Amino acid sequence: MLLASENKKLQIENQRQKRKKAQRRTYIAKGGVLSGAKGASRASTAEEGAATAAIEGAAAAAAERPQRAPRKCSICTSTEHTAHTCPRRQPTS
Repeated sequence: MLLASENKKLQIENQRQKRKKAQRRTYIAKGGVLSGAKGASRASTAEEGAATAAIEGAAAAAAERPQRAPRKCSICTSTEHTAHTCPRRQPTS
């Protein structure tokens, strides 16, 4: 049972790495001499596409990610401060 679950985790990670490796890459230069204006134009177009894809990917990842619990003090369990600023904290000598 333990080996089966570990095997499943490895298969999932392997699939993730395959998808990452298969992602399409773009290059500015396509052969020949490239003028400064044309290069800047191609670079900005590539950056806009990458930015749009990154925003969409981040939104999808945020939707899948579970909500984190709010920070709380480990001394008195209040969510208004942390242990570093807790009024019950013992002064160090």
